[in-house]
Amino acid sequence: MRSNEPALRVPDAAWDASFSQLGTALPARFAAHHEGYRRIRPAFAPLVVSSGAARVMWDTTRTCMARLRDRASRALADGSGSTLGGLGHPPDEASWLASMHTPAALDMAASFARADFVLGPGGPRLVEINVGPTVGGIGILDRYAEVVDELPGAAELFRSESPGERLPRPAVPWGSALRRLVDVPPDGPRPRIVLAVTDEEADIPIPHDAAHYLTGQGFAATVARTSEISFDGARAEAGGQRVDLVYGCFTYDEVITPRYRTFVDAALACHARGGPVYVAPPVFSLLGNKAMLATEDGEQPPDGPGGVAATRLLTPDVLSWARAEREHLVLKPAIGYGGRGVVIGRAVPAEVWDERLAAALDRPHVLQDHVASGSLDLPVPGGRAPFEVGVGCLYVDGHCAGFLARGVPAGTDGVANVHQGAFFAPAACEPLDEHIPAGLAVSGSEGL
Repeated sequence: MRSNEPALRVPDAAWDASFSQLGTALPARFAAHHEGYRRIRPAFAPLVVSSGAARVMWDTTRTCMARLRDRASRALADGSGSTLGGLGHPPDEASWLASMHTPAALDMAASFARADFVLGPGGPRLVEINVGPTVGGIGILDRYAEVVDELPGAAELFRSESPGERLPRPAVPWGSALRRLVDVPPDGPRPRIVLAVTDEEADIPIPHDAAHYLTGQGFAATVARTSEISFDGARAEAGGQRVDLVYGCFTYDEVITPRYRTFVDAALACHARGGPVYVAPPVFSLLGNKAMLATEDGEQPPDGPGGVAATRLLTPDVLSWARAEREHLVLKPAIGYGGRGVVIGRAVPAEVWDERLAAALDRPHVLQDHVASGSLDLPVPGGRAPFEVGVGCLYVDGHCAGFLARGVPAGTDGVANVHQGAFFAPAACEPLDEHIPAGLAVSGSEGL
């Protein structure tokens, strides 16, 4: 990546007065499709990630996914369960995960991920990997692209020499990956897929838009609560109709809740009897365990743009060092989602940091180098405002499926999670390979 090339920027046309008026209407356009977009908020304009930054993030994501798969395989093969225990899984969970250790299950679990990057002064640094169905961006990015396409003058938003470049539409590679899992060729019959959701997330738009755009990829797709899906031998049904693939849209902390774990066990048992594939088996959580990013014995923390932010396991041996380095560290639970339990050292007083460190020793946590995010001016009603923006690289079946940007107001030291008030936007870029059209690169003005 060229040192003078901004990693992320706003398209020039987004600052035009005509588009500014259209941009403020975007939230209402989203809410017209699903009321949940009043909680999951779109930005007032799409963004652009530079080709250099996109390549760095994609190469890092591919390398990290291969490394995580290798480490997960070794952890699951440890019959004693001590490796899984050291990663934060109590004995019953470790036994449950190990019982599903098959190459096919691990390959499936490693087929869908989002690698989250902070765009620091030295370039993109990977801080987290979210592995499994709820990778974010699938559905809502396709919706954003469609809403933007409907705006008058949208063609002027991205000025490209190549007519094939466009905003990311992850449903295209996602649909191809799911067809591979159900072993149906592109010109084969229309597979039926059900996206299983928890009661707590049945009203958010992500799975509903995912189903909508999968329908456009040749699936008969629907969303159902786990209580609305039944299993009988090798048959699974939703709404009284047989399904060919069950897609579990929940994170590991939800899966281990008894009623949802019962559902997962039933789905896996159905598949074992010859029934529909269940995506994704619970082993996906192991690849998303933050302790998996920690350096192993003899390893040196990676350095330079595109590397993983240095990550270490919190142990009594490093406690003194962690106290002294508070302003340069972030404390994260090894197993956790949505920013819950994350403590940014420089954002809390020393005594609070010490208390949180001591409490964190009871269950595996990691200490990660704090990567300072740059500030990016974005369009807001009435003008512009500075935001801290992170970028997630979507990994689908070995291909880049696009980039998801999420942001919070600058200076808040907030966690960029859409469930906690962050906005989302697609980050367009030049295509990274001939299979997945990832978006556009344009000449922009404001940049990180």
